[in-house]
Amino acid sequence: MLKHLPAPTQDTQQAKINNRNGQRQLLPFFWFLLGTYAVYAITKVYSSQVIFAEDIFGAFTISVASLLSVYLWCSGKAFGIPIFPLFSVTYVWTCAIPLLSANPSVFSYSNSERIFASMTVTGFLLLSTLIWYQFVNRFPHPKAYYRTLDIQKGDPIFLGVLFLGNIYTICSLAGWLSLDSGSFSLVRAAILGLSAIATFSMSYRYGAGKLSASNNALYLILITTNIITNSASLLLVSSLTLFLITVVGYSLGKKQFPWISTILILSLFALLHAGKAPMRELYWQQTVKPWQYPSRYIEWIDFGINSLSAKDSENIESAQSILERASVFQQLLLTQSLTEKGMPLLDGYTYAIIPQLLLPRIFNPDKITSHEGTSILNIYYGRQTRQDTQTTTIGWGLLAEAYANYGLWGCGFLAFLCGAGYGYVSLISINAPTFSDRYLFAILVMSYAFQTEYTAGVYVAALFQSSVTLLVFVFLLMKVKKLEDIEI
Repeated sequence: MLKHLPAPTQDTQQAKINNRNGQRQLLPFFWFLLGTYAVYAITKVYSSQVIFAEDIFGAFTISVASLLSVYLWCSGKAFGIPIFPLFSVTYVWTCAIPLLSANPSVFSYSNSERIFASMTVTGFLLLSTLIWYQFVNRFPHPKAYYRTLDIQKGDPIFLGVLFLGNIYTICSLAGWLSLDSGSFSLVRAAILGLSAIATFSMSYRYGAGKLSASNNALYLILITTNIITNSASLLLVSSLTLFLITVVGYSLGKKQFPWISTILILSLFALLHAGKAPMRELYWQQTVKPWQYPSRYIEWIDFGINSLSAKDSENIESAQSILERASVFQQLLLTQSLTEKGMPLLDGYTYAIIPQLLLPRIFNPDKITSHEGTSILNIYYGRQTRQDTQTTTIGWGLLAEAYANYGLWGCGFLAFLCGAGYGYVSLISINAPTFSDRYLFAILVMSYAFQTEYTAGVYVAALFQSSVTLLVFVFLLMKVKKLEDIEI
């Protein structure tokens, strides 16, 4: 995946070695981040008065379990697109760091409850990693035929998708789209799904140095505009996800991690996050025209600077609020605590609605929202009322939802689905051309691996809609070709 695809006459073992060596070039970055995280964890432990030995042990086991797959991939012991490692690593900041930072929502539960929840997360990650590894520890021979898109067509098509994605976002934020809810849902699913694929594909080819000079410039303009326009909605998660997809694609293509640009852009995201609250008070859910972007961003950056330059105690609170918002560990604690106190499990209630979500709204105007499962959980466990769910969504994540429905058995079954599902999709991407249907589908699945707050209904509905769009794309634009006839 990181080198040229092997020709039919090339020894597959040599191709495996090439891929392994390419992946190992990212191993120093893994050790650097691990060292940085270790320093952060030790600092937190020694500076806190409320963290107990159980919390340290729980955070340690979660961290090890979540980073194990990342190490296996970076060391070249696992192959394919790193979908599961990207999914697994999110549990560091959603479950381990809340223990190290003494998150108030987490520490409102007893020591025994926190350690039980920690072992639940650890067990889930270890089991799913074990299952995933059975799929990706091998390097299969390339197929003789692939359904793929011509390179000459691929670059302009994906650049066109990025351009349309920008137009859609600009028009949507400006209130210029006059579509009914059904049509809007279909257009949105198509644009978002193809944009994720186009972002990764172009980032990969940009990093690999396979774009022409003009396409290089056009790609940089389009991806920068895409991030800026998505951030203008005051929902940074969408633009941050887009940026992470860009970084992953570039790193795999270049076989190097873009340290400087990543640190600079993440610092800018942190600045915007610091000023997000006052901006939402002024402009939340209001339209914004393209010519208003400069003044909005100037004001936003000013709010961010003022927030970060406040006195130290306020800075600590601001940093803490970022960590608290990232955590979904308290949702698992809540379900386990109330279950222990006698509250019945949901027995699949939030999963039963998934078939309804697969029917497009254009055919069912009264279709429930994709967040209905999340709303059910929040209402059942007393986090929100039905009226509250109409304006605010409190995320849960797949693991807490699994426990709320079936307890530990649900967590175990989810581990099997995540390990086997992500493992199989990664397996079929090994040796596949970048513009093949297999590789593009793997990219699409990877784009949802970052979504830590999704419940099953949101995840399945979004992935299904995007997959249908990709299927149409494949049917209309791709042809079956022999491997030796595919231009790399």
